[in-house]
Amino acid sequence: MEMTFSRKFLNIAGILDYIMGSLTLLLGILVTGAGIYVIKTQELLQEMPSYFGDYTVIIFGIILAASSIFSLVYGHLERAAAKDPSKIMPVWVLSILSVVLEAGSLIHSLVNHVAVSSLKSNFTGLAISILIFVVANNIRKEANNIKKEAGK
Repeated sequence: MEMTFSRKFLNIAGILDYIMGSLTLLLGILVTGAGIYVIKTQELLQEMPSYFGDYTVIIFGIILAASSIFSLVYGHLERAAAKDPSKIMPVWVLSILSVVLEAGSLIHSLVNHVAVSSLKSNFTGLAISILIFVVANNIRKEANNIKKEAGK
């Protein structure tokens, strides 16, 4: 069976999530390593601003690494759903969650009068989330049609 446009798009989105997740994981490891290096080097630690906690960089690196795991899993789910439409439900649910979270982030930024460059990022994130949701919804309908045809 030939892949529809929605399935091709979701496959590409999954590949991009793999790439971004891998790069974010690498960055998280590097940031965590840099934080450990700063803590081990007393001269650097003394030059840090007083508001900068000793473990802030390490915690930030761990958070980056953890978020990259989500991107890698999401990319895997997207690629699996692109190959087999019956596996679309996890992607569909996560895409709804993504739209809600991106909309909340945009509203938060608008209420707090955040810079225009940040708003562009929020609008872009929301647009991508909506696009993934629409694609996942199309694939879900396709999977339902395949299930109905198989039941006949």
